[in-house]
Amino acid sequence: MNTPTSIPVHIMPHHLTLTPSLNACVRGSVEKLSHYANDALAAHIVLRRHHGTAEGKRFSASLRLALPGRDLHATATHADMYAAIGLMTRKLARRSRRRKTQRVRARSLPARGMVR
Repeated sequence: MNTPTSIPVHIMPHHLTLTPSLNACVRGSVEKLSHYANDALAAHIVLRRHHGTAEGKRFSASLRLALPGRDLHATATHADMYAAIGLMTRKLARRSRRRKTQRVRARSLPARGMVR
């Protein structure tokens, strides 16, 4: 399922069945993130269905993107699993864009103590 340029994706479902459409949704979301984090080593996703909440069925999705240096994490909860995955992906995309911007700026600035 992984192409040579794609990120290895590990999906762990808790209290739910990983359907092919859910699998495709998660993998598609992670592939979108690779645009901002092209140095990603792996993606670990945990999908959960929570029991006994007052609002009825609640789903949560959490993702850890393994990168050189610090990893990026995001978690989202929603009544719909696909909406939780979307929220989680948007959070991680924001964090990935911020990381990429910081890395680009760090390369363009002179080192401390150096005079141009």
